[in-house]
Amino acid sequence: MAWQRWISIGLVLGLLLLAFGLIMPAVFQAREQARRNTAQNNLKQIGLAVLNYHDTYKCLPPGGTIREDDAAMQGWITMLMPFLDASPYYSWLDFDESWQSTANRFVFDQRLPVVLIPGVEQHFTDSGFGVTQIMGNPNLLYRNSDVTFEEMTNGTSFTWFAGEVTGDFQPWSYPFNWRPLGTKLCQGPAGYGRPDWGGGHLLFADGHIKFFTDATSTRMLQRYDAAPPVATKAETAVPSEKFQTGDFHWDRIDLQSDPKGRDEYFATSLSGSTDVLLKLNVYSQILLTEEEQKQPKLYLKGPQFLLEINSTTDIAAALKATPLTAAATPEQWEANVKMLQTLQKQLHK
Repeated sequence: MAWQRWISIGLVLGLLLLAFGLIMPAVFQAREQARRNTAQNNLKQIGLAVLNYHDTYKCLPPGGTIREDDAAMQGWITMLMPFLDASPYYSWLDFDESWQSTANRFVFDQRLPVVLIPGVEQHFTDSGFGVTQIMGNPNLLYRNSDVTFEEMTNGTSFTWFAGEVTGDFQPWSYPFNWRPLGTKLCQGPAGYGRPDWGGGHLLFADGHIKFFTDATSTRMLQRYDAAPPVATKAETAVPSEKFQTGDFHWDRIDLQSDPKGRDEYFATSLSGSTDVLLKLNVYSQILLTEEEQKQPKLYLKGPQFLLEINSTTDIAAALKATPLTAAATPEQWEANVKMLQTLQKQLHK
């Protein structure tokens, strides 16, 4: 009978919903555990880089290199780059230029997974800088610091180096990526910890990682925060600047030029969840031969910044001042100008 068939279908659907309800929490827990494992492995990689840096230079990296004229140049994550991975980014940087210089923008606009927390989808600022979700101990990483393991009189295994922060993320290239531990984890965006995990990982100076819950006592956190050496307020002072982060991403658009030439040209566009573009930059890069690709990364050059396009830029005139003028045929030139003008119309005004 029809009503019996509907009852059978209802029972099957009910069982499927029950099974789904039982399975989903387990799936969610497994996913979060995988994210926690990845976060822990990221900190282990940073810890190994710190140990190798100390072995090489006999001190920790400076928290930030600040010139006598108070110009902020580079931060501690940048200093660790040669010890973190085999990418050529570090060799592409011009250390005579600051973290905000167009000479270094291509590198500092990159996403560094090792300083990100899995599951937190805020990887860029609204100006395009890749962010860090890992911050350092201000007593070890501060202005022009050069702290050694010998100064950690509590021992390296009891002196924390860095940890996962809750919010207020900053560019990983920023020369002021340090923050006190505070009195409670997962308490507001200016602190440490991952609320979804009910706590957070801390990396210690000897390279080990420990997870602390948000129920960790204030006294314990204060004890870790006050572990020697202790920097002065002047050394740990940071600008009041805050960065807007969100679901932003970069896209690459290849430009037309002589395929037999030594250079390639491309644009990068920054956008968010809408079709509005926030940034539009143009770069050139040397195309390396097979022999050149075998050379040490120290001798390889990265993309060279040519220009930033805003909503009022005269694109044809701006491009004429770049090497692309000689590298493209008239037809390619016109196609490039039209493409960039189309993108320009999408820029935020």
